[in-house]
Amino acid sequence: MSNIHAVIYTKPNCMPCKMTTKLLDSLGMPYENTYYGNSEQTNSIELDSKDIAKREWSEQKVEKLKAKYQITSLPLIKIIDDETEKVLDVWSGFQPTKIKSWNSKVG
Repeated sequence: MSNIHAVIYTKPNCMPCKMTTKLLDSLGMPYENTYYGNSEQTNSIELDSKDIAKREWSEQKVEKLKAKYQITSLPLIKIIDDETEKVLDVWSGFQPTKIKSWNSKVG
């Protein structure tokens, strides 16, 4: 299988989000949690941010994620094929079995 990585969307003080990133880290599975690789902007959804730009980005991102993936909770995890940039799988919530399954396919 080709190389894959995860893209994750989280929110502050979210235990399932923290558990997801901790599991990804412990497995050594590659993931991106910044806005298109911009290390200055994380994929953290902060609807109550004091930063107006971050709050507006968060509001827009929530609407897009709900519309595209019908998610109702965070974290949102997307598995991406590095070569084709195709989304191979998407889910929300802490799902260690799915993470471990995809991690076994990292090549």
